[in-house]
Amino acid sequence: MCFFGEGALGQGVLYEAMNLAQLWKLPVIYACENNCYNEYTHYSETTAGDIPARPAAFGVAAESVDGQDVRAVYGAAAPLVARARQGQGPAFLLCNTYRFRGHHVGDISRDYYRTKQEEQRWVSERDPIGILAGSLIEEHLADQGLLDRIHAELTSHMDAAVESALAAPYPNPAEVDQDVYA
Repeated sequence: MCFFGEGALGQGVLYEAMNLAQLWKLPVIYACENNCYNEYTHYSETTAGDIPARPAAFGVAAESVDGQDVRAVYGAAAPLVARARQGQGPAFLLCNTYRFRGHHVGDISRDYYRTKQEEQRWVSERDPIGILAGSLIEEHLADQGLLDRIHAELTSHMDAAVESALAAPYPNPAEVDQDVYA
């Protein structure tokens, strides 16, 4: 599996790797997470053409999927993985998704490249956990009580992990070059 954002579609090395993977029938799945923004710019301003046409030009099998829907991603990825394992070469999976937060730790205020309304719309309407929970309830595979218990248990585990990390002693500064050979 090779994961990358849509910004990598402007990098020649990706196409060189895809070309070789197809020539050599390598079992690689290229998973492109199109989260709509190349760092600070909407991908429509930086990416020409149809994204799935790019791997198709190399003869690489390509699929597109709603990257906000966990089950849809699994459903699209599983046959591509099976295909790669059978020696049929690489595949490209375009996961259309959204980056809820900034591109990096310093990307705190995103007002200059997208609106708060856009972010809120995605959070309220397209949250992957909400989509999964809704489908599980709809299909009678879970009820809200079960999902609430799972949420509480996971929150408890995460809180305990954070507390443990904060309480842990700092590493000994003398160990900074331990197991470093260059």
